[in-house]
Amino acid sequence: MLCPVCNGIVDLQVPCLSCGGTVTDCGRLSDWTGPYAPYEPADAQAVSSALSMQSEAGCCHAVYCPSCQQTSEAIVTQWE
Repeated sequence: MLCPVCNGIVDLQVPCLSCGGTVTDCGRLSDWTGPYAPYEPADAQAVSSALSMQSEAGCCHAVYCPSCQQTSEAIVTQWE
């Protein structure tokens, strides 16, 4: 499975759930789980509820809205 956003194929373009503004992609949610998480293989990381949702539904990204200063998550459909 391949995440088109993580691999730079497409830009993440989703509206903010609070205000409808444009959000900024902050990377994979799994990259935020620990100090060495970005350097570990994705399969070796600890599984939380969000990470288990990532494997089932796609690649879970953290997003930030500069307009209303809200953070949320966006699920990116992975390509085969």
